[in-house]
Amino acid sequence: MIDIKVPTVGESINEVTLLKWTKKDGDYVERDEVIAELESEKATFEVNAEKAGVLKTAAVEGDTLKIGDVMASIDETADKPLESGVKGQELKVETKKAETRN
Repeated sequence: MIDIKVPTVGESINEVTLLKWTKKDGDYVERDEVIAELESEKATFEVNAEKAGVLKTAAVEGDTLKIGDVMASIDETADKPLESGVKGQELKVETKKAETRN
């Protein structure tokens, strides 16, 4: 597990507000993918995943967090889920076509 901490955003900024999670707890995230948006008194900024893995959130939207607080963790040992959707549907169509020919 790797901890995702609230990054330093400026010398005079001591805390930020978690505006929103762009990924949900339990989602598989890729390295450098945006996982959350934070807001300070001066700016809004994004937090990226430091590693690929399964996201485990430790804060909720609207929380006030101090710089350096752990806001989430990523289980980098988790297996990437198999892709589903369009590719899987195309495979099923091809399989049915092959079965129909036989």
